Amino acid sequence: MKYDFLPFKMAATASVWLLCAGWATAQPGDIADEVSYTNDIRPIVNNFCTTCHAGEDPEGDFVLTSYEDVLRHTKDGELLKRINDVEDPMPQNGLMPAYMRRLFKAWAAQGFINRGQSRPATERQQMTQFEAPDITPIDINDQGFEMLEYLQGHWVGSMNLMGQDFDWWAFDFRPIAASHIHAIFEGGTIGNLFTSFFVTEFRGRRTIMARNGGLLNGIYRTSYFVLDKVQYGRDWARYRLVDAHGGADIMSMELTFRGDSLEFQAWTSRFGLTEPRPHMHFKGQRMHAELAATAASNVGFPRNVVDFDFTKGLPKPTWADSYPMTSASYIWEGGQQPAPTIEEMGKRAKDPRRIDQMPHLSRLTVSVRRTPTTSDKKLLVYLSRDPLVNPQGTFIKQYGYIREDLLNTLLSFPELAKTQSAFTFTYLHPGEYYLTVIADMDDDGFPSPGDVTHARRKVLVKPKSHARISISDLNVAN
Repeated sequence: MKYDFLPFKMAATASVWLLCAGWATAQPGDIADEVSYTNDIRPIVNNFCTTCHAGEDPEGDFVLTSYEDVLRHTKDGELLKRINDVEDPMPQNGLMPAYMRRLFKAWAAQGFINRGQSRPATERQQMTQFEAPDITPIDINDQGFEMLEYLQGHWVGSMNLMGQDFDWWAFDFRPIAASHIHAIFEGGTIGNLFTSFFVTEFRGRRTIMARNGGLLNGIYRTSYFVLDKVQYGRDWARYRLVDAHGGADIMSMELTFRGDSLEFQAWTSRFGLTEPRPHMHFKGQRMHAELAATAASNVGFPRNVVDFDFTKGLPKPTWADSYPMTSASYIWEGGQQPAPTIEEMGKRAKDPRRIDQMPHLSRLTVSVRRTPTTSDKKLLVYLSRDPLVNPQGTFIKQYGYIREDLLNTLLSFPELAKTQSAFTFTYLHPGEYYLTVIADMDDDGFPSPGDVTHARRKVLVKPKSHARISISDLNVAN
């Protein structure tokens, strides 16, 4: 029996959970002026391509992080073919705007210009000036505060992500302060993805905001959303949060609760490049409620108190120095090696709330000693509520595979590239976990017969700590 619902094939694709942001440097129409990699091509590639095609384990071994990479794949025709292929497009959720695809052809025709140069504001690259809408936040003294309570839980269900269906997905929402609740997806090699909801003062109202973002293939981004709509039905409640600067025309998310079920949808326009399009659609059931309940008791959740104050508004993002500001998003893209710490990235992006300002959360570094047998294999690194292996390290099985009910207790499930032997979980909820590292011997992306594991390991993560654990017995064949 093969579990097609498992999350283990998601790592290369999951990075696009981020409510993708980007900007345009060109407008539709004829392209008669100079097209350069720096001014025109690189912003498009970073916006549409590098979440998957970068890092140590790029999708399809197709890297697009430098001028040389993009030049090579444009010259050999593969990039132009994929971005214009209706049946198998890149990006996977559909073709990018036609004028952007024309820019690649113009760039090739002009000889692949690399330099960047300033141009008069009257030329093609000037964007239409964006006028931010007047957003009226919901006053949670009147309605909406209960959303934070409803979010508590380990939500397990299915996901449609940019047109792709995944039969298994999970969000582990737990309180981290009296008025702050948080969940994260750790993608391993590709990076991490998180969403937090918290109480704040914004535009003269006591309201709820969301912080969404992560670190993907060396690109740091966070975006801020504000609660602007609440609806109630006989047995359901719906909450909408919109981009805190650009409103619903830029990005939005909507959460609908019905008993112990959650429907979580998101839309994005990629910084206004398109009309808002469906970005993700999650449907799940609340499981393992005791995890959130324990956290709530530890931090005094929920209370209608300000967690982080935005009375003075949001700072201007660094990217908006060069482009019209359309979104409350904070981006840093460096490329230097070694990369700065995530705290330093946040400072350079002018992120108003960095990881070092987040309460209660911890880190866990896992180091694995590889053997000659596992030296060239991907590693699946799982944190779960329940053990996945017996004390000796063999899968607890059903039909030859790990039991489905045990897999539903997975709380974090990064995948490491063949070149990696260590990983640090960030933004990690304190608590007890079972740690299971699996060498993916057949490279199928999920635990299966023949994979190699180790003796059962349990780890305790204390609040605001950085725990470290080593796995030196990755040698149990299944």
